[in-house]
Amino acid sequence: MENTDMPLELRLAAVIHLLSSSALRGATFHKTEALRAHLRCVADEDGLNPYLRSTLQEVLGGWEAVHCHPASVPVDCYPLAAPGCQTH
Repeated sequence: MENTDMPLELRLAAVIHLLSSSALRGATFHKTEALRAHLRCVADEDGLNPYLRSTLQEVLGGWEAVHCHPASVPVDCYPLAAPGCQTH
């Protein structure tokens, strides 16, 4: 199911979107699986900056330890703050 022809920029956008969605609405089984797949593909890119590769591999390691129930669903509320609320 992985699309290996996806451009790097699009794959990075997917990683950012999945991380954001997981932070705001919670990790789910399918989001976690998709995130892992994108992180693996990006980390395997030829010519990638070694610091970026190391960071991606570290992030992937953290997400490999996440186990979501296959029937998990996102939450409808914001766990940290209301939309538009800025905290520093």
